[in-house]
Order: sequence, then structure tokens, then C-alpha cells
Amino acid sequence: MDPITAAVVILFVLVALTFAAGAGLYRRVRELELATYKGVGIRVAAGGEERTGIGRPGQTTIAVKVNRRCPICEDVLLAVGKLAADLPEGVGFTVVSDDPGFDKELPESVQVIRDPQVWRSITVPYVPAVLVVDEQGFVVHTTPAGSGEIVPETVERVLARRKEAKL
Repeated sequence: MDPITAAVVILFVLVALTFAAGAGLYRRVRELELATYKGVGIRVAAGGEERTGIGRPGQTTIAVKVNRRCPICEDVLLAVGKLAADLPEGVGFTVVSDDPGFDKELPESVQVIRDPQVWRSITVPYVPAVLVVDEQGFVVHTTPAGSGEIVPETVERVLARRKEAKL
């Protein structure tokens, strides 16, 4: 085989492999993007079979999904406990746990759901998670809670959104 022909064949193979690797990476990134937004737009609080009790009709609910094997969840729950008393009327917290024996100290204004089935119905791919459920029962925002700092940020976002809606 001619050396030039061999070089062209090797280059062609390398370009094809690079293209295949790039396509595979693009597919994985796209899957991760879709997984991040999974859960937004699902109706969780109003009517029919989709009612789970996460949201409350006529109220914006900040739902926090935690599990029993989560060290970060402690920080998130502490932030929920601190902020619950300062929420204005029409905004509330719901904590959803997969542990039927969940017994963390939280203010009475925080709704606690200890149902594994409801926990599984929240289809975000991360725990702990913070979700915002609007007055009609639709999930309008989800975010992973890497620390308790995300809770006040989410509360600020909800309060700003409510203020804009009233204008």
C-alpha cells in the first residue's frame, strides 16, 4: 500500500472516531439537560389522579424533597425551619420524605408528607431537591439543593415572582 493512501485511511478512521465520540458526548449532555428540567410543568396539586398534596390550592408552595440517607438534607431542613415563620400569607413549605418515620423538628406551618409513593412521584433526578409549585398546582421551578443556602434563594425568587405578578 502506498504511504499516502495509508495516511489518508488512518486520518479518515481518526476523524470518524472523533466524530462518533463527539456525537456520544453531545447525546449525554442533552440527556443531562433534559434530566435537569424533568418535573417542571407537572401538575401535582390540583384535581384528579395527579393530586398528591404537595401543593395547596391558591398558595405557592416551596416543596423540599429529602430522603433518610442524606447528610445535606439536615442543612436544608434547618433553613426551612428558620424561614417558615417569616413567609407571607399565600406561601408555604412542604417537606416530602421517603421515610415514614420522619421525625425532624419543623414548625407547625410546614406541611410534612411521609409517603414513599408521593416521594417517588416527584421525578427530579436529584435529592435533596427544591421545587416551586404555583397556585394552580404546576411545578414551575426545580433545583438541586447542594446546601441550605438554596432555600433562602428560592424564597427570594418566589417572593419576587409574586410581587411582579401583583403589579
